[in-house]
This record gives sequence, structure tokens and C-alpha cells, in this order.
Amino acid sequence: MAAPIHEIATGRASVSRAYRQRLSWVAAILLHVVALGVMGGWRLAPEATPPVPVSLDVVLARVPSVEAQAALAIAEANQRASGPESTGRDAAPVPPEPQQPSPPPEPLPKPAPQAPSEPTPAPQPETPPASEAPEPAAQPDPAPVPEPAPPPEPAPEPAPPPSPPQAAEAPSGRALLAQATASVSQQGFDASLAGGGMGEASQSAAQRAAETRYIEAWTQRVEAYGNLHYPAPDALDGQLRIRVIIGRDGQLRLAEVIQSSGHPELDRAALKTVRGAAPYRPFDSGMGARDSLAITRVWRFGEGNNFGVQ
Repeated sequence: MAAPIHEIATGRASVSRAYRQRLSWVAAILLHVVALGVMGGWRLAPEATPPVPVSLDVVLARVPSVEAQAALAIAEANQRASGPESTGRDAAPVPPEPQQPSPPPEPLPKPAPQAPSEPTPAPQPETPPASEAPEPAAQPDPAPVPEPAPPPEPAPEPAPPPSPPQAAEAPSGRALLAQATASVSQQGFDASLAGGGMGEASQSAAQRAAETRYIEAWTQRVEAYGNLHYPAPDALDGQLRIRVIIGRDGQLRLAEVIQSSGHPELDRAALKTVRGAAPYRPFDSGMGARDSLAITRVWRFGEGNNFGVQ
């Protein structure tokens, strides 16, 4: 009896506390896995999209009703177009209306006898009076005659080309000296550029006369001085243009050759003559407040190697 009791006690002791814990953990894990699977499958299933309702566009057109007479006219036109066969087949025959008897005609009264009528004379043709002459037919208005176009104006004749200027003969020394009395306005160098001279418009006749006398006296002095002190060689001949500026006190401010004669000896002789003849006579009171005077002249070395100043 003691042995079986021991075996039973030993078998109960084999189900320990740790075994029960493991068993509970396994069961809990399985339950969680099943629950998660069910929830995941429910969430991952695609949601059913509701069907898109199909819409129909309905347009309400308000058409006026056709009158009965218009419908009848259309029906008659269709019947006429289909021909007489369709008309006889489709339309029912209309019975003829009964004819009513016409009343007998009334007897006409007898005409009364008429008296014989007198014969009417034949109409004579009327002759038109001789005094009335037939009116002449109206003549149509004559067509307007186009006026002849005026003749075109002759083109103006071109002006003849200006003849080329002929080279003037070289004047003599005295004639060139007479030309020195020309107006100061014809000088190549303006006096205002040399030192504040007055304009030509404001100069008086007396001042211009005084300037002309001064230029004439200066020309005679230079020509006499050059012939005396700087005669040119006999073999040379030519002319040059020289510009001179003289101050109010008679001092020479500038002397230069602006057009050479082609011979340096003649150019140097002209400059030495102008510088050697200075100083010149001071300006007189008739020349006004002029500060300087510019003189541009042509120097000519002619026969006898004498100076000729233009």
C-alpha cells in the first residue's frame, strides 16, 4: 500500500510552477498572434469604392406647338408629292353629291319691230390746217467737247556754267602799291584776333581813312628800305605772301611768310626787310582805340630786283 501512494505523490510533483508559467506564456502569445492577424487582414483589405453615379444632362427645349392648319398643309404636301396612286390607296373615295334638277328656262319676249334707220354718211378724213406746220423733232444736246490740255511748260534752260576765272596779269609795282589802299576788311588776318580791335561795322569813315593812310605809308617805307639794304640776286625772280602785325606804339609784333616764293633767299630778304624797317610810326588819333593792325601783302621781286608790295 505504501508504494502506490509514493508514486502518486511523485506524479503530482512533476507538474511544477515553472511549467505552468511557460504554458501560459505560449497560450498568450498564440492568442496575440491570432488577434493581430485578424486585425491586420481586416485593415489591409481594400475598401470597396462606391460606384460613381452616371449623370445625364437633360436640356429642356421650348418649341412652339404647330397649329392644326399648318399640320394639314404639311399632310397635303406629302400626299401630292407621293403621287395619285398613293392618294387613291390611302384616301377613301368621296361619294359624288346628288345633282338637283335645274328649272325650265323662261320664254323670251318677242322683239318689237324697229323703223329702218337712215344710212349714216361715211366719215371723211380730216385734213390738218395748212397754217400749222409740223413741229421739228427735238434735237439731242450736243456732247460736250473735251477741252484740249494746255501745252506743257518748257523746262527752264540750265544756266550756263560759270566760266573759269582767268588768271589776271601781274600788275606792276606801282599798281600793286595802289591796291594797298583797299579796305582793311579784305585782309587775310583779322585785326581783332591780334589784340581786341573794334568790329568793321562800328568803324567810322574817318577811322578807315586813317588806317588806309597808315598802310600806304608803311608800304612805301618797307619798299624803300628793302631796295636799299636787301637787294635780291639778279638771277632770282618770284613773289611771296607775308603777314605783319604792328602794335599801337609802332613796334613790330609778328612777321611771318604764309606763302613761300620757292627761293629761301627771297623769303629771308623779305623778313629782314620788315624787321629792319621797324619800329614804324605810332598810330595817330584818327585810328581810334585800335591796339594793333594786321597787314597781309604779296611781295614781288621783279626786274632789277626791286621790291613790289601789293
